[in-house]
Amino acid sequence: MELPPIDPALGLNLVANRTLEKNSGKVGIVIPAHNEAATIAQVIEDCRQGLDLLKADGEILVSASGCTDDTAEIAADAGAHVVVSPAGKGAAIKAGLQATDGDIICLIDGDVQYFGDRPLATILVEPILNGIADATITDLYWRPLYPQMWLHAFFAPLAGLLFPEMLPKCGSTPWSGQRAAVRSLWPKELPDDFTVDLELLMHWNEKALRLRPIVADDWTNPQRPKSDLMPREFALVINHAVRRGRISQNLIPRLQDWFNAAHHMMAEYRPDSDDPQEFEQRLLLDSMTALRTCLLSDTAG
Repeated sequence: MELPPIDPALGLNLVANRTLEKNSGKVGIVIPAHNEAATIAQVIEDCRQGLDLLKADGEILVSASGCTDDTAEIAADAGAHVVVSPAGKGAAIKAGLQATDGDIICLIDGDVQYFGDRPLATILVEPILNGIADATITDLYWRPLYPQMWLHAFFAPLAGLLFPEMLPKCGSTPWSGQRAAVRSLWPKELPDDFTVDLELLMHWNEKALRLRPIVADDWTNPQRPKSDLMPREFALVINHAVRRGRISQNLIPRLQDWFNAAHHMMAEYRPDSDDPQEFEQRLLLDSMTALRTCLLSDTAG
């Protein structure tokens, strides 16, 4: 059968001039922080430099989340506006969003140390001010192995199946807490816990016209494993998929079986004998194979 031709310009309004419009307005930088006394002053200073480079009217707000140290006092002394929130990253973000009147809102974690020439706030907000994005997320090229395994065994296979349009929008670190968006893209309802980063990504995938990853430089932050987080993130993605009609309820048990298998694959890593990069690549292929098997088994049943 002969296939019909496809017009390569289909749907494009081709013009010989710039059509995007620059944004203006106040930039609100919200820093969720839980017991970050060791790093918060430097993070605030980096954000202040970021606003200076942007030449933007802005404010820096620290949302002290269930702190039992002097994070709030240090942040206030460093010149930030401080609000106190209940424990939980999502709770901290919600309190910060409510307290800022920024037209563009940028999130920077209170424990991140960034070594690029230009601060994170600058590289995240600049594309929004220039009109080439309405939401951004950092593509941080380096991460310890566990989040990379999360990407290869869990997120990329599942999102590739259920939300394939999202993968090119979020880069290689879709869980990143360093992100920015115009105010209208920040939902009023957010989870209180660490699933908030993934919830924001899912919301922006649906609502943002131009969600773009921003390539970032070297960085570090303390590693705090959250062993119970991935099951909650699985449930979050599945709930979004059901709500948007990407899958039906009857597929959930099969996907749960796949998720359990992927979790076991991740647990097989042995640092004394496995090469990290080789393990990640094998993990991705094995997880994708397990997901295809899950779907074929469902069809056969």
